[in-house]
Amino acid sequence: MRALFALMVARHIPASLAHFEITVPNGIARLLDLRFLLDPHVFAMCRYALWAALVLYVLRIGWSIALPYMTLLSVAVGSVINSRGAIEHYLQIVSLVLLVQTIAHYSRVIPQWRGRSIDRGASETRAIEWTMQAIAAVYLASGVTKLIASSGAWVIQSPLIALQIAKSNEQDFYDTLDPARAASGLVPAEWLAAHPLLVGLVMTAGLLVELTAPLILLGRRWALVYGVALIAFHQTIGRVMKLHFVYNEYLLWIYLVNVPFWAWLAARRLRRSTPEEVSHPRAAKVHNETN
Repeated sequence: MRALFALMVARHIPASLAHFEITVPNGIARLLDLRFLLDPHVFAMCRYALWAALVLYVLRIGWSIALPYMTLLSVAVGSVINSRGAIEHYLQIVSLVLLVQTIAHYSRVIPQWRGRSIDRGASETRAIEWTMQAIAAVYLASGVTKLIASSGAWVIQSPLIALQIAKSNEQDFYDTLDPARAASGLVPAEWLAAHPLLVGLVMTAGLLVELTAPLILLGRRWALVYGVALIAFHQTIGRVMKLHFVYNEYLLWIYLVNVPFWAWLAARRLRRSTPEEVSHPRAAKVHNETN
């Protein structure tokens, strides 16, 4: 998890911010002048420091320095990106996860500073648990926001998403100036406009997944089911509306689906299924119960 998350954090920080401008300060850019990050040399140093912090994170040492730095850089970069007069929220979940991991770490470290013993494994376990809570909270907030913004009429209004798809398609056209791509992008919008009932059912299913996201916290099996469902949800939105939330998907793969854990569990169970247990399952069961 640490290695995969570190790779994701490294990827979500752009190579340079020199092409950005802070025209409408947003977030902490309202409190601090972040224009120094627009300097390529300064930002390059920030990225070098980020790689050092990521190495410490993966090695599980120096988290008291590494995590706060990773969090501050993520938040600062997100503020710069959102200070151009338009808001992007594809980075926010990463900054939130870094923030909760930092808080989780210090909630274990501060007692240690006061002379209490601390288990580093327990500290990381808390960071993972709080990360899963943050992910669940993000999707729950998304579902509740849909209901509030639509005054509870989200399901009824969901067929109007065809208009949003057409809008996204036009924005994509002006980015690429590819007529063929623009024409193909209108096909899903036309299909959705022609099938409002089916659209309502699909959008309702997506909303229910978001509203029941806290069930993720019931256990690994629940997390796996919801992780797969939410990844399918994002893939559908990405293909139809061209709105991609790759970092949400990365986090779902790492902390909810967690393929390495299920592979390890399957391998462990295969090792336990010895020929003796297969030929004498009752005796093997009695032996295991006795142990």
